[in-house]
Amino acid sequence: MPAVQSWPRLARARIVVSSLLFLTAFGAAASPSVNPALRSAAQRDLGLSPTQLDRWLQLEREAPQRAALAQRLLGAHYAGSWIERGDDGAVRLIVASSDPRAAKLGPGVELRQVRYSLAELEAAKARLDAGARLRLPGITRPIDGLYAWHVDQASNSVVVRMAPQALDRAIDFAAYSGADSGVLRLERMDVAPQATSQVYTGVAYQKNGAPSCSVGFAVRQGATKGFVTAGHCGVAGESIWMDGAPIGHIVASEFPVADRAWVAIGDQHEVLPLVTNYAGGFYFVRGSYESYHTSVVCRSGYKTGYQCGFVNAKNVTVNVGGNGPVYGLTQTTACAGFGDSGGGWIDVGEQAQGVTSASNIPAGSPHNCGMFGAMTWFQPVNPILEQYGLTLVTL
Repeated sequence: MPAVQSWPRLARARIVVSSLLFLTAFGAAASPSVNPALRSAAQRDLGLSPTQLDRWLQLEREAPQRAALAQRLLGAHYAGSWIERGDDGAVRLIVASSDPRAAKLGPGVELRQVRYSLAELEAAKARLDAGARLRLPGITRPIDGLYAWHVDQASNSVVVRMAPQALDRAIDFAAYSGADSGVLRLERMDVAPQATSQVYTGVAYQKNGAPSCSVGFAVRQGATKGFVTAGHCGVAGESIWMDGAPIGHIVASEFPVADRAWVAIGDQHEVLPLVTNYAGGFYFVRGSYESYHTSVVCRSGYKTGYQCGFVNAKNVTVNVGGNGPVYGLTQTTACAGFGDSGGGWIDVGEQAQGVTSASNIPAGSPHNCGMFGAMTWFQPVNPILEQYGLTLVTL
């Protein structure tokens, strides 16, 4: 393999320019306001010191531009980027490259050499998705026991989470899909994802008078008021109740494939850009700018209240409750319980992120809070707004 020193002079010059770009473009970053209560909740749930959280939030602000620049510089060899806390406690931005000759990308960025490019990982994940849309001959549900799969940039693999007894099925499914087996990493998952069905953001609502789910975010479609929630919480036409009285109905719903729905409510009801923290306080909804991979996010739902975690994967395919795959979910380390479905997620800048879809809740338990390896997935909110022509109600 040629050494860096053997590269043409022009290439070496580009490396110098690249480093300067990282140095000058990100020498300072604007500091958006962070809600103090959200900050406190994040520290509580994520185990970060004040200094570590400050650094993490700084990198969240810088990461999208840094990652975009790294992708332009590395080209086809770009293998992803993320924020992580090292064994020494330091919080760093990592950029991965499949090119062993890649040079450093400038101060504050750790370059990590990996085998596969991000394009190769995403191609393998797309093959699994395509395979899930089909059915093996003679088998009704070839993905039973296969719970979720996603591109995991930090491990440079496509992680497939499966039931303990589903190894053979996972291997067969991967082979059937045509995905490169070398890219896949099979991980045991003892608890299956379950739809958390059991309505302002986070407050409970009922379907046809019976306990159901949690409100996502207040929206409008023209003059019509309403809110978004999870698709598995009900089908179009069903009556939605709150505080013992009907307030509206489900206009549209999709589940599986996606997990999204929106509810129209009567004009006499007010819709507010608020998120309840179940401790007597509220946060505002200020927009829906999508947070970065490894960002801090928090969710509100009537069953387990207000919980925070990290985004550790995007565009995850999850086999929710054995009903078939839901595509494009975001995976987090926050916990949830039955009844939290549909509840809204925000980041520490009070930007709406999504609505709760599923969580790996153990059999016989009402939630997975306190469980090692707790995971909860949410349906990103912007695709819901786009799909149904909705406008988010914001401050």
